[in-house]
This record gives sequence, structure tokens and C-alpha cells, in this order.
Amino acid sequence: MNAADIDQRIADLPVAVDLTEDAVILEVDLSGTADQIWAHLTDPELLATWSPIIPERALDEVGPVLSRETPEADPVTTDVLATAGGHALSHRWGDDTLEWLVDEARLTLLMKLAEPRYAPTSIAGWQVCLAVLDARLAGVEQERIVGRDALEHGWDELRTRYAEELDLPDQPGV
Repeated sequence: MNAADIDQRIADLPVAVDLTEDAVILEVDLSGTADQIWAHLTDPELLATWSPIIPERALDEVGPVLSRETPEADPVTTDVLATAGGHALSHRWGDDTLEWLVDEARLTLLMKLAEPRYAPTSIAGWQVCLAVLDARLAGVEQERIVGRDALEHGWDELRTRYAEELDLPDQPGV
């Protein structure tokens, strides 16, 4: 997939966002089946194709686990807090808690952020990653886009858009 195609997929990914008192909720319908999506949420090798979270073990059992965005990065706490029947996963990511729910091809991500003011930053980052996941589930060979690489693929525009939509205009820079 060329840069223009993935940039368009990122921009057009139909992500529904809701901000509650203590969480940010993202919902998106993805290509692929529930089983495929679940595998991409829990298998370290598949996570390494789209996510900034690459755990040292599968995220399918409750217990401690560390992850790294790249092999040389410092480890981040990613302890699995709960799983349910191949469709629900709750885990830490540093100081935040991520809860994933798979219902057919719909993926819901509930983020409990230690710093809620960073919600637009997190939403924009996950939209980039989820567009890569969607492309991969559709059978498109697309490299992972995480960290500073996301700046080249519309991340800043997404962050600005979500800051305005959520009325959180004072966003920290990167």
C-alpha cells in the first residue's frame, strides 16, 4: 500500500468517539472476523504488525506482562487485568487502562487515561494504528505506523480535530 492510500484509509476510518467523565471510547467496524481481530489483539507477532504494544507474551491470560514499542525501547507495564471468552480484554498500558471488546467485526476500545487531557493524542494515535490493522485484515500488506512515524500520516491533523470535537484545545506538542 502506498503512502497516499494508507493516509486516505487513516483519514476516512469511521471511528466513533465518545468522551465520558472517566474514559474515552472508540468504536470502529473493521475488516475481518471476530476471531481474526481477537488474534491481532492478543498475539505478540500479530500486534507487532500494527500496534505500539508488543508484549513479551500473549495477552490471553491474566497476569503481569511487559511490552515494548521497539526492541530497544524501555519496557512498559501491560499487565492483563481480565479476559473473557475471546472477545474482551482489559490490560494496563503504562498508567492507562485499555479495555477491548470484539463484537463480530466491531472493535470497541475504552481507554481510562491517567491524563485525560491527552485524549485527542491517544485517539489520533489509535486511529492511525487501527487503520493499519483494518488494511492488514483486508489482506493489504501495510507496515506498522507508530510513534513519530505517525506524524507523516495525518496524526497531527487528527489530534487537532479530536481536540476541537472534544473541546480540549490545549494539547501538548510532540
